[in-house]
Amino acid sequence: MNTWLAVLAIGLGSLALRVLPLLTTRRLPERLTVAAGAGGLGVLAGFTVRSVLEYADPATPYAVPVAVVVVGVGLAAAFRGSGVLTATTAGLVVYVALAGGLGALA
Repeated sequence: MNTWLAVLAIGLGSLALRVLPLLTTRRLPERLTVAAGAGGLGVLAGFTVRSVLEYADPATPYAVPVAVVVVGVGLAAAFRGSGVLTATTAGLVVYVALAGGLGALA
């Protein structure tokens, strides 16, 4: 239930940030839009980390630690200003390397 409330709040906030400038002649303050973007990214990161901690794949040894490292690499790349494609590719490369390496050892 809390997840749906958070998704609804983020969705309504996103909609408001897009519609308000269209309905008025005033621009939203820069600090507000930056804070809203950071808050949205924080919520997405929280959802991602939670789903990673609940992740279980019997075919991959040490699935949860591998997933945690991969998400950390992707988030670090995203917060450093890399694009979505670069952050996703970095996470994918680390996942293949770790999962393949640990799979070969097991």
